[in-house]
Amino acid sequence: MKKMNKLLTLMVTLLAILIVGISCDSINDIQSEFAGMEEKAYLGKVDSLKVQPGFGRAKITWYIGTDPKIEQTVIYWNMRRDSIVKDFVRTTPGIQKDSIIIENLTESSILYEFRNKNSKGESSLYSSITVTAWGENFASNLFERKLTMREYDFALSQYKLGLSPAITGDSVVYSQINYKDKDGVNKTVKIERNTDIIELANFPDGAEFQFRNVFFLPQGLDTVYGNYQTFKAPTAKFENGKKLSLKGNISSRYFERDGDKLYEWNADGDVIVYALNEDGSFSQAETYLSLVPRSNYREFFFYNDDKFICVNTGNLVSMHRIVDGRLVTVKTPSGAETFGSSFNMIKFIPAKGFFYSIAPTTGDLRTWFANNDATWGSSNGTTVTKGFFYDPVILFNYQYLVCVDQDGYLWSIPITTSGTFGSKNKIGTGWSKFVKIINVGNKILGLDANGDFYEFDFNATDNYWILD
Repeated sequence: MKKMNKLLTLMVTLLAILIVGISCDSINDIQSEFAGMEEKAYLGKVDSLKVQPGFGRAKITWYIGTDPKIEQTVIYWNMRRDSIVKDFVRTTPGIQKDSIIIENLTESSILYEFRNKNSKGESSLYSSITVTAWGENFASNLFERKLTMREYDFALSQYKLGLSPAITGDSVVYSQINYKDKDGVNKTVKIERNTDIIELANFPDGAEFQFRNVFFLPQGLDTVYGNYQTFKAPTAKFENGKKLSLKGNISSRYFERDGDKLYEWNADGDVIVYALNEDGSFSQAETYLSLVPRSNYREFFFYNDDKFICVNTGNLVSMHRIVDGRLVTVKTPSGAETFGSSFNMIKFIPAKGFFYSIAPTTGDLRTWFANNDATWGSSNGTTVTKGFFYDPVILFNYQYLVCVDQDGYLWSIPITTSGTFGSKNKIGTGWSKFVKIINVGNKILGLDANGDFYEFDFNATDNYWILD
């Protein structure tokens, strides 16, 4: 056993001597390799790189230290496969600022590396910075002023436009409009930040104008021009509508269903259904006598799928279906027959998946999201706007609120799926002759005080409807 231990000790000792000998040879080899080389001296490197982004370009600034041997700065990109040389001319013995503007950049991020050099082959260590230039995508995502109202006056050939107010920090310098007037003269209108209303004079009906915002960001190099948006004034259309043989009643409530049916809820509580024919006429299809008694209900309209909504005389909301000529209540999951209270609003406008209400004194227009099981969705009772005193008012094709103001002007307001508004657009005059307007498919029916219906093949954007 002792012999075995002595043998192991001897083997370990020999192995250690062998390793030390090899290591010493390797160190000697390395020392021999570098013994004849001089110590490497680097030039002062580029310091304090900063970038100012511009539109399709960027300005890069940096500082050169006191090293007197620096003659040029080489700027690399694309994995150092591309480069440009910036000669350095010293004008001061101390630290000196230098810069370069790089043109023709795409809207992306690029890594640039900087290295100082001289004619003796000496160089510095690398410094780097990532540069992102601006482009159309950047401009389109800036907070911009929008057109909130377009009010065309055919008689005056004047287009009055409203803009959303500028806000602190939005970087909008001004907005710009280009158009060609009735005499064929190109006009450019500059809209300052503090101007919210602008009038385009001598503007032809049906003509276009271009609108854009102009920005300047404090950290940027360039003025940024937003993309032009094109808008079109409505084309004047002189029409009084086609008189229908269908006789109306100003005391009845009218609404559409599925784009091809006209419902009438009359003063006796009867519900009469008219089918829209191919020639634009209407024929009576069904009659439900005393289906929705006026003594019990003050509001009734088609809502969604096969569901109708009622508001009773106690201002409670309920949902119903018409089954085998009967009004059947859709009960809530808990078994209640009503699912809303205090609905004392003067008017209700059905939409897709929600309906509007209009308050009697304030004109508050609110949204209500009712589910098909007589429950409410989220964000109910949200006020979309105040002072909405238009009458009559309908929702055309579930896309535009079409309404008449107290002066008989017709307005079109695009809506979103949540009920919020786009820009308001004046699209007609003389519409105070109708006490009711009703939408059925792509048609609008105007009902006058005599109970006569007039039918219009309608659109809510292209025409300025002038009624005698």
